[in-house]
Amino acid sequence: MPIFEYLCKDCGRAFEKIVPRYDSIVDCAHCNSAKVEKQLSVFAVAGSSASGATDFAAPDGSCGRCGAAQPGSCALD
Repeated sequence: MPIFEYLCKDCGRAFEKIVPRYDSIVDCAHCNSAKVEKQLSVFAVAGSSASGATDFAAPDGSCGRCGAAQPGSCALD
């Protein structure tokens, strides 16, 4: 089952919820309001390389972690 991020339009709080389908009806986990908006989620992949290297630099000079064009443009640095 997928997990999605939502934002409640009534109380303004963000929450995550595991749902059976992408189009499932969801109520706010905090105030039970039905006025929720599905948020754009990002995901991370963890693992190790065969060489053990930790350099994430991409060929274009970006850090390669989040896709930002400039190193230091995101919270991952």
